[in-house]
Amino acid sequence: MREKVMVLMGGDSTEREVSLSSGKRVADGLRDAGYDVIEMDVVFDPSLAKQQGLAATASRAVGLADFVQRLQEHQPDVVFIILHGAPGEDGRVQAVLDLLHIPYTGSGVLASALALDKVMTKRVLEASGVPVAPDVVLHRCESHKAAAQEVGRALGYPVIIKPNTQGSTIGVHRVYREEHLATALEDAFRYDECVLVEPLLSGVELTVPVVGNRRAVALPMIEIVPAGGFYDYNAKYTPGATEEIIPARVPEEVHRLCAHYALQAHHALGCRGMSRTDFIWEHQRPVVLEVNTIPGMTPTSLLPRSAEAYGWSFEQLVTNIVRLAKGEEVV
Repeated sequence: MREKVMVLMGGDSTEREVSLSSGKRVADGLRDAGYDVIEMDVVFDPSLAKQQGLAATASRAVGLADFVQRLQEHQPDVVFIILHGAPGEDGRVQAVLDLLHIPYTGSGVLASALALDKVMTKRVLEASGVPVAPDVVLHRCESHKAAAQEVGRALGYPVIIKPNTQGSTIGVHRVYREEHLATALEDAFRYDECVLVEPLLSGVELTVPVVGNRRAVALPMIEIVPAGGFYDYNAKYTPGATEEIIPARVPEEVHRLCAHYALQAHHALGCRGMSRTDFIWEHQRPVVLEVNTIPGMTPTSLLPRSAEAYGWSFEQLVTNIVRLAKGEEVV
């Protein structure tokens, strides 16, 4: 009897469309690998579903109660989570599945919550000896004048501003002069009440995917070269907008060092199944930018590209992620 896998996609976040694209590809890959696949678009906020005209259907759950009912009806052997952003990537969906004793792909509650929170990720990594950039953490309730003074005193300019729990570079701004900080903060606070400000580092952008649980492996590192010079939303998801070079054009020692730090980050946060650690190589040193516990699976996403360079087809990649969800080894 074929194993039944429910693929969770969609969600409520600003990354909904990316998740739907990833989810469709994962579902197709799992079918090609021989699984019995159930595609399930989940919208947890009923008011958002109503606003967007998204009614509950056989392949769409609306609200938590409906989601739990679908899980009980279908009784999947494994749930493949390909939700991006909260509440699918921050541990809340994982907690529901834990309570229902349903195995799921990727990290558990704590690692998911930590990794989605950029500030907490940096604090854990720094304590574990992983190199990160200095930062200033700002909150929506603080005055822009006080924020500008703190950023100028602690970091200087230019800086990069990131909503704390947002992904896909949404709400991210590069600020070169203090007088432009207030406008950038105003937009960033649309997405999160907490904002992370870091120096705008210049160097080679790199990323290292990791697949596995405690015995994880680092996949080949990718060099990211966006045509527009900034790896923003369009550069990530527009075919041809970014050159992704495998293997990255950096010395072998950089490959080894970044692989070491990616594995260290994976274990320090308690990740399972998969993660992807993004770096800047600046002044002969790597700096970790963030860790993603549910990397994208779209046709332009980085984890599938790296897995292919490692020797895995897309079907092998998704099969291995499902196997890891059950505590089995990769093949």
